[in-house]
Amino acid sequence: MFGRPLVDQCEVDEETGELLPVVTIVTDNGGPFGSLNFELFIMRHPELRHVRTRVKSPGQNGSRERGFRTLKYERLFLDDIPDALTLVERAEDYRIEYNEIRPHEAIAWNRPMEVHLGLADPAIPNFEREEILPTT
Repeated sequence: MFGRPLVDQCEVDEETGELLPVVTIVTDNGGPFGSLNFELFIMRHPELRHVRTRVKSPGQNGSRERGFRTLKYERLFLDDIPDALTLVERAEDYRIEYNEIRPHEAIAWNRPMEVHLGLADPAIPNFEREEILPTT
């Protein structure tokens, strides 16, 4: 996300010496996120903080839910997907387009990857503007 390991970005709590998380992962309460394996994964990565939404409250994670809806309608529901490899390819193509190609209104029409790498300011658009000159 920062172009280098996240753990390198953690600040250290001066009192306890513990690393402070730099990324918060918000999930629903689905099986994968309540599993012991996921819990152990989070425990092994001090750079991550895990927050669960309330039960039966998809609105708390609305941005992510909307992202999955877009993935489904723009890539997955177009036609039959013959196998799991094709499903993975389509999802990965969407992820690349979403993060590296598609500008986002919420970050001033910049691309998420450019903002995360510090190449763009999320408050300042960096797209080319057509200059319209006066006719007189």
